[in-house]
Amino acid sequence: MVSDTYGEKASLRVEHPLRQTGMTAVVAIPDSIRRYSVEGMLRSLDIQFAVQSVAGADGLSNLRNGHLVILSSDALSPLTDDIAQKLRTHCVKVLILVDSTDVVEQSWVDHASGFLDWSDLRPESLREALIDVRDGRFHVSPALVRRSVTAPEQAGDETGSKRASTIELTAREQQVLRLISKGLSNRQVARSLSISEHGVKRAVGIILAKLNCPNRTLAVVRAMEWGLLAA
Repeated sequence: MVSDTYGEKASLRVEHPLRQTGMTAVVAIPDSIRRYSVEGMLRSLDIQFAVQSVAGADGLSNLRNGHLVILSSDALSPLTDDIAQKLRTHCVKVLILVDSTDVVEQSWVDHASGFLDWSDLRPESLREALIDVRDGRFHVSPALVRRSVTAPEQAGDETGSKRASTIELTAREQQVLRLISKGLSNRQVARSLSISEHGVKRAVGIILAKLNCPNRTLAVVRAMEWGLLAA
């Protein structure tokens, strides 16, 4: 059993077996109240997950493909970049829960499959996020998007504002960027915009080049930080 104190020596435990689909949701949240809240929500969902809790780097290091980790931002600080790399290497999906003042390290931003704001956390929003992440769609909760698109101006981030002012996206690229920020696949974007999937891939490639990002996940996060997803 894992005690209420979230320590490095806590062991892996099975919280609640749901109907299996080969996917296991792993909860790594130091705050016991928040952890119990998330676990309770998971138990109430109809998604076919097994649910486990882990503590510390050792529990995360042993995860493999088929695991979906739910991390709070305060669980990240004691973890090294090597842990993020191991999860990436083993194709472990990661959903990060964040507060309004949280800053997430770049290595975790690069690997995250989605971000969910604590203020948005409800059984239905958690279910939506888990399904998106499980199915390979990048997820960003509405509250986080609203805050992110106004963050540069509110925070007085002159560097981010200057960078954003030098980036020019065409109307089509803006459309594609907004849709992939909602977690749509290239095929879904193509259908939504009535264009070819090849056209979407080309637009995504141009967006990645303009934002100087290696992948869609980082491009969406950077676009939100710089206010490029504002309506």
